[in-house]
Amino acid sequence: MKKVFSVVFTAVFAICVLGFFSPAQASAASLGSLNIREVLASYPDVQTTNAAIDLERQKAQTEFNKKAASLDEKGKKELFEKINAQVETRQEELLKPIREKIKKAVEAVAKEKGLDTIVDASVIIYGGQDITKDVIEKLKTM
Repeated sequence: MKKVFSVVFTAVFAICVLGFFSPAQASAASLGSLNIREVLASYPDVQTTNAAIDLERQKAQTEFNKKAASLDEKGKKELFEKINAQVETRQEELLKPIREKIKKAVEAVAKEKGLDTIVDASVIIYGGQDITKDVIEKLKTM
């Protein structure tokens, strides 16, 4: 009888320990979430950058309209692709510093909070630690 009690006790103890320290819970404890839209909306240079990108698009449209008038369909398509590639390259140049700064802020906050993984808040259903406000504050000091 003592042996059965000992085996049952050991099994219950093991289940309790595994329940408290399961890998899923361990990884959830080191999971952070970030509302990237909120971070971008609060970033001061985003509005200026978006205005510059819109201006680039307007210039590209004007250039296309001016040059396309004398081209056939194939020429228009090639011109459109060329101008579109130029606008995309310029957009990437303008957005890259913002992305890098946000990434550094996210990395710094994650390190401070001991978080291994940060995902966009739109994919979180339950759990994780929201670091959106912390990242916004970190960006203000960078």
